[in-house]
Amino acid sequence: MLAARLRSLVPVLFLTLALGACGGSPTAPDFGLSGGVLATFTVSGEPFRVFVTRPPTIDALFALQRNGGEGAFPNGTIRRGTGAGGHNAPYTWHLDPAEIEIVDLAIEVCDGRPSYVQEHRDEYVDLIGRYCPWGAQLTGLVDLR
Repeated sequence: MLAARLRSLVPVLFLTLALGACGGSPTAPDFGLSGGVLATFTVSGEPFRVFVTRPPTIDALFALQRNGGEGAFPNGTIRRGTGAGGHNAPYTWHLDPAEIEIVDLAIEVCDGRPSYVQEHRDEYVDLIGRYCPWGAQLTGLVDLR
């Protein structure tokens, strides 16, 4: 009976550890990245990651982390692929690390949940060209400089 209960907790423990690794803890995975910061944002309960190398954006991310980050969100050029080191997996898109900005206003057409962007990736990459999730909340930040 005890063994069965412990086995039933294994998926919960695994999920807890996996989600914790996505946050801003010093033990969060770095995906082999260097020369920037890895930020995790959550939109409607869906996390996605951006690797940022642009110094003004890095400063803005740390300010966002210090101040609670209400109303500011990433806005950047969207590209195909999971990004350097696969940092935005499982999504097959990422934001260009050198072109991301933190903004408080953007056009609505580039907004959306990460899963919606995944489902419409080609439209975002080829037609819209940007991703700017209005409701994004910074949930993790790892300095990899």
